[in-house]
Amino acid sequence: MGDRQHKFNPTNIFLYQSKKQLKGSIKGDELRQELEGQRVLNVNVLDCLLAHPDLIPEEWKGKYIFFFGTIYRNSRGNLFVRYLRWNGSEWIWICLWLVSGFPANCFSAVAS
Repeated sequence: MGDRQHKFNPTNIFLYQSKKQLKGSIKGDELRQELEGQRVLNVNVLDCLLAHPDLIPEEWKGKYIFFFGTIYRNSRGNLFVRYLRWNGSEWIWICLWLVSGFPANCFSAVAS
């Protein structure tokens, strides 16, 4: 079969934002439904970006970039999603429950 490597290009990532976020916030469950049918990116991309922070666009600082292609469930059945953010000195990942509100500084990573 041979080795197939994909050349990662962050310019191929579209940062999706719901119209409801511009007016306040949207619940994560509702945002997840809005994203159905779109090519949302999974945490493989998040982990790649953390391993290679030089690939992360400077303009992403101040934004929370969510990767809805991977949804986690804890032992109580609560769903959450991981996101990328700049903490002032480095890029880190955090998670947010889907029952939470996603305000205007939250974006969903989608393949463009």
